[in-house]
Amino acid sequence: MEMTKLGPDKRTVPVFIQGLMRTADMTVEELTNLLNNDLELGISYLDTSDIYADGYCEELLGKSFAQNPGLREKFILQTKGGIRRGTKGFTYYDFSKEYIISACEASMKRLKADHLDYYLLHRPDALVEPQEVAAALDELFQSGKVLHFGVSNCNTSQIELLKKYVKCPLEINQMEFTLGHSLMLDPGMDVNRVETQSYDHDQGVLNYCRLQNITIQAFSPFRAAKNRNTGTLIDRYGVKVETSPFLGNAEYPEINQKLSEYAGYYNVSPAAIVIAWILRHPANMQVLLGSTKVERLKDSLAGQEISLSREEWYDLYMAAGGIVP
Repeated sequence: MEMTKLGPDKRTVPVFIQGLMRTADMTVEELTNLLNNDLELGISYLDTSDIYADGYCEELLGKSFAQNPGLREKFILQTKGGIRRGTKGFTYYDFSKEYIISACEASMKRLKADHLDYYLLHRPDALVEPQEVAAALDELFQSGKVLHFGVSNCNTSQIELLKKYVKCPLEINQMEFTLGHSLMLDPGMDVNRVETQSYDHDQGVLNYCRLQNITIQAFSPFRAAKNRNTGTLIDRYGVKVETSPFLGNAEYPEINQKLSEYAGYYNVSPAAIVIAWILRHPANMQVLLGSTKVERLKDSLAGQEISLSREEWYDLYMAAGGIVP
């Protein structure tokens, strides 16, 4: 049975999303097996992007759909666009009308899809002209090529600027969020204080999305930002960081010890406890799982069956470096 929940606007939405960023090394047959396993596990939502392996992840998925008639219709299909590979050796962002439409159509061609269920603007473009975005999304919607729209890694004012002109609802904001990366949450825990945790990096986007009926898709659920200088679990503010998985990593002993304790108590894996922590937040987030291993997916899905108490949730938050004044 498909695992669903009520989203912020009281619609029924899938809890889990299969991320396909790591599929570039798979064969068509291996990817098809993953998709069939997803369906057996109740995962019926797919996420990819035109920047993943420069479009090859989309192309591979399209080949799987083409070789397996009827498979596409079993999934909610979501991709993203707006990041470009430059000729000068770096990537940049382009939310011009012309590029949004051409990128979306190119994704559809690679995916061998006559429409996309969701199309997300992939990270903010500092040079955005919202009227052009509005014109592009309206054209894609009116033509039937895209049914729903969203954004990725956008703060409140960036979304509000788009909404001033965009007619179609922006329903998704894809943001990194987990025990090891809780910046959306931290400032609300330290209101009117001088501690660095009180720094607001996203203009209160977590509560904003709840108010605006925008579903947050939490990606990288097992990744943390590590302070290169001090070696602490989470470097939230102003210090150059590198990212690494915290789950099962000896460099993060406190949170892993706590996860092991709760995993033993609930008779699940530590991964399930991480997922339970994310889903316990009342924003009704979706969780984007990047693993292509069936057993790891099963471990994560078990987190949906656990309802952490407030005390347990805060206990995990503080073990991961969060501060409760």
